[in-house]
Amino acid sequence: MEHVTRRNATRTRTTWSSVAFIVESILLLVFLAASLAVLTKVFSTSLNTSVESRTTDAATIAAGSIAEHFAADPSNIDETTELGDLLIKCEVTPESRADGTLYHATISVYDKTGAHGNVPVYTLETARYESGVR
Repeated sequence: MEHVTRRNATRTRTTWSSVAFIVESILLLVFLAASLAVLTKVFSTSLNTSVESRTTDAATIAAGSIAEHFAADPSNIDETTELGDLLIKCEVTPESRADGTLYHATISVYDKTGAHGNVPVYTLETARYESGVR
C-alpha cells in the first residue's frame, strides 16, 4: 500500500511540474513577442528618422546651392529647378532703391515623392544689393 501512495505522489508532482513548465514557456513566449514588437517599433522609427534626415540634408544643400547662384547673379535665376527627388522653387523680388536694386529671394525646397505633402522641406530667404542697377 505504501508503494501505491508513493506512485500517486510522484504522478501528482510530475503533473504539477508539467503544468509549471507549460506556464513558464507561455510566459516566456509572451515576453519574447512583446520584446520583438518593441524592438520592431524602435527600428522602424529609427529608419523613418534616418530617411527624413537625409531628405532635409539634401534640401539644405540644394537651397544653399541656389542661394550661391542668386548671390552671383540675382537676375538670372530659374523659378523652378528639379534635382533628383527635390523640386526647388525660387521667388526673386527686386526692390528699387535710390542708388541701386535690392533683390530678395525666397528659396523653397519640396520633396517630389510626396512624403511631406505640399509643405516645403526647407525654406531659405536671402537678399543681395546691386548698386547702380535699376
